[in-house]
Amino acid sequence: MERNNENREGTLKGFDNVINLIVNDSHERVFSPDHGVEKVPLGLSIIRGQNVAVIGEVDEDLDSRIDFENLHAEPLNPVVH
Repeated sequence: MERNNENREGTLKGFDNVINLIVNDSHERVFSPDHGVEKVPLGLSIIRGQNVAVIGEVDEDLDSRIDFENLHAEPLNPVVH
């Protein structure tokens, strides 16, 4: 998750000492209270470390069982340090 409330997922390919990330096969999940979660393909992404709020590992089996098309949620507020 990024500080501006963007929720990106993908395969972490590399990082440096200030947490700049290289993420392959990435996509953004856009949450809405009115519609299901939209998955926006992004491909290869470079994310600046100063924008990173949270990094975590996803259980792909559990993630594949979530019905994102029918999941409605408010977007998260931006993270403020």
